[in-house]
Amino acid sequence: IQLYGFNKELYHNMSEAQHKSQGIVGISLMVQVGEPFNADFRLITSAFNKVTYRGASFPIKHLPLSSLLPNTQQYLTYEGSTTHPGCWETAVWIIFNKPIYISKQEMYALRQLMQGSQLTPKAPLGNNARPVQPLHHRTVRTNINFNKQGLQGSNNCPDMYRNMHYTGIFKSYINL
Repeated sequence: IQLYGFNKELYHNMSEAQHKSQGIVGISLMVQVGEPFNADFRLITSAFNKVTYRGASFPIKHLPLSSLLPNTQQYLTYEGSTTHPGCWETAVWIIFNKPIYISKQEMYALRQLMQGSQLTPKAPLGNNARPVQPLHHRTVRTNINFNKQGLQGSNNCPDMYRNMHYTGIFKSYINL
């Protein structure tokens, strides 16, 4: 699942920002069927019957972005492109190292979304991954400390020392 926001300090709206340097931020959420379920994700899936086809939108009120994020502060980030046509090289991507968990019913609801319009439905939105793209000398940054800190022979997890973050303002709309 991808969440997009734009750089409000430099640009007036998403349309302008998506064509400009460091215009947008993309947050990539990996989804896995399992527990504990992300309770706030149900607010999104309950609106799917109103946005089955591309171009539809439906406001979701009282959905804090932070409630959709996985329970981790560890992530990777890089400067790349949008994943939708024109694939503009204007996005700063944030990819968390853990998934959010959803129910089987929510995964089924995601797979019922369609790529086309109601008049010309194409195919389900699922399995629409963009092919792997060339790296183009991109630098991938992370706040994950891959050096284990702890007693010799222990299985302690790595500690985090840096506090790097992005702040964004997102509107809660679903656009297909």
